[in-house]
Amino acid sequence: MSYPIGLPLEEARNLILENCIVLKSERVVLEEAEGRVLAEDIIARENLPPFSRSPYDGYALRAADTMHAGKENPIALKIIEEVPAGYAPKKVVGIGQATKILTGAPIPDGANAVVKFEDTKFTAETVVLSKSCHCGENIVPEGEDIRIGSVVASKGMVLDSAFLGILAGLGCTQVDVVCKPRVELISMGDELLPVDAPLAPGKIRNSSIYTLASFVRRCGAHAHCCGIVHDQEQLIADAVSDAAKRADVVLTTGGVSVGDYDKMLNALQILDAKILFWKVQMKPGAPFVAAVYQEKLILCLSGNPSAAAIAYFLLGIPALRKMQGRNDIELKKIQIFLANDFKKASPNRRFIPGRLEVREGRAYLLQTEKQGNGMLHPLHKCTILGELPAGSPPMESESLIDGYSLFE
Repeated sequence: MSYPIGLPLEEARNLILENCIVLKSERVVLEEAEGRVLAEDIIARENLPPFSRSPYDGYALRAADTMHAGKENPIALKIIEEVPAGYAPKKVVGIGQATKILTGAPIPDGANAVVKFEDTKFTAETVVLSKSCHCGENIVPEGEDIRIGSVVASKGMVLDSAFLGILAGLGCTQVDVVCKPRVELISMGDELLPVDAPLAPGKIRNSSIYTLASFVRRCGAHAHCCGIVHDQEQLIADAVSDAAKRADVVLTTGGVSVGDYDKMLNALQILDAKILFWKVQMKPGAPFVAAVYQEKLILCLSGNPSAAAIAYFLLGIPALRKMQGRNDIELKKIQIFLANDFKKASPNRRFIPGRLEVREGRAYLLQTEKQGNGMLHPLHKCTILGELPAGSPPMESESLIDGYSLFE
């Protein structure tokens, strides 16, 4: 037996990450780029906005002409043209002149300030001001948002809604992004039935794989459920080998503990796969096998739904993020308070699923009332994991612990 057993979580994660590679890139249209990871820096080839413009309806003028304006000394300026949004000014604003300007319209040459309509009195020919303004007042300068030559978006960042708009504003119609990892999911166990099968004595429906596949997709990967494999070593080996032909990652549930029907380790040995480790020092999710087969990552999780999901969160998400070339592959760590008592002692390092709730400016971990490794209910609306250190006694509400945000 040449592989380590019972690794600390961080060592297990590092071993997995060492055996991940960043996938190739592909070019996609902007409409398909949300949530994708950039494969290269994007440099601005123009300013945004591309010209200085007015943020209000008003009058563009020379600030110097208003220097002595006041309630007792109103200043009248001659209106020389009107410029709506989408049109360019044709005249230069000179001494004693102003241009009527609408929101979003370019600032005419000669003008260096804008006065809002509501701060003036005007006719079709003149505008009257009763207070002075300063140079640059109410002007959105060219390049205020983005300057030409600047890095608009960095390689490894996830494109969100705002950046899609920014890229569109710069004339980008396509971007190079890292390919989505292809994940094949296999459920193992003689006790499992397809979801559309009638129940039989001793059987349960293969339900948790759908939850796991959804979590995989939320991480930006493709997920495909391969079906159920019975507890026979050769059948398992064949299923893993077949899935690896299509996948970047093979994710399995069941068969990783120490029972007579836990066959995953033997199946991997049939395939002559490189086993990275077996078992992790945490609860739940300790039964876990990581391996490499034909340069594909094989992650084998517990058959218990909650345990499998927590192991996936802590070990699978960083791997999928690295494969997508993300800069932020680790789960974001925050300080969080327990919203409820946790009545069990934790001789091993323990992770509690729950959702984040903010109360009076403090972040809380809100657990479901029912907790159990074999239950899906604790994962409902789960957005965060709380960590209880090894050796922790039962903990009261308001205890401060570390938390890990799952979907940022």
